[in-house]
Amino acid sequence: MTIKVYDINEDVHEEQLVSEDITNIHKIFNKIFSSNNTDHQKVECFTNDNSLLKLYHESEDFDLETFANELLKAEKKKDNTRNQQITQGFLFVKKKSDLLMLLKLESIEMIDKEQHYKMRASFSTESNYYKGCIFSGDLKNVTVIDKNTSVAGFWRDRFLGLELKFNEFQDSMKLISLIQEDKLFSEKIKNQTNFPEVRKQTEDFLFGNETFDKTQLADKLRRNNLIELTDLTAIYSEESKSMDSHFQVSSKAIAKKYKKTIQVSKDTKIY
Repeated sequence: MTIKVYDINEDVHEEQLVSEDITNIHKIFNKIFSSNNTDHQKVECFTNDNSLLKLYHESEDFDLETFANELLKAEKKKDNTRNQQITQGFLFVKKKSDLLMLLKLESIEMIDKEQHYKMRASFSTESNYYKGCIFSGDLKNVTVIDKNTSVAGFWRDRFLGLELKFNEFQDSMKLISLIQEDKLFSEKIKNQTNFPEVRKQTEDFLFGNETFDKTQLADKLRRNNLIELTDLTAIYSEESKSMDSHFQVSSKAIAKKYKKTIQVSKDTKIY
């Protein structure tokens, strides 16, 4: 197993690690990338022709520092100055056999570098400070994670060179089918006596927003006292995992499925 850490600011600096550093960093990877961690968005992607992961996959002697250098490039503007809208941070790289994990931490304060990268008591996956990637050797199946409500374009596109598996029309069509067939939510939610109202408010959420977000929908249902569960895996069905957790709602898909007039903008409607 290989673990590297790079400080990315105006340039790239590789941190020198000792065995205790590596042990604690391994724990950070385990915590954030755990299958039980539902605090972040998880999006399935595939590599494009210019993908950095494709280059990594096809190279026999790939220098892992290339990831850090390319991330720095992705975080810069066209004039080669740093984009101040993108938070600087540390890139953690973990390579074990065919498995590659990339993790950008935007808030290093959560980790005590003086104590060999030990997680502080305040460390929580509920905070908005990390992005990640899991690559197991299949160029058609790459998982990208982001703590924000949508995966940052600079991370997925400019840095990694990845394409989303689904477009907004396909995602919207899938979502509408799940709603109409009562397959979006878990059995526990569907067995509630107020499920008809849950479904109605879900459709209202779909019609009233430009984007669909599982976390935001769950928050709305809780605010309206329709559900009490907080774990997204307990709220939504297994079938719902086949679509992205956050995407632009396709007005064309809604018009096609519901035969409904959609207000796209102040001056434009789709029938």
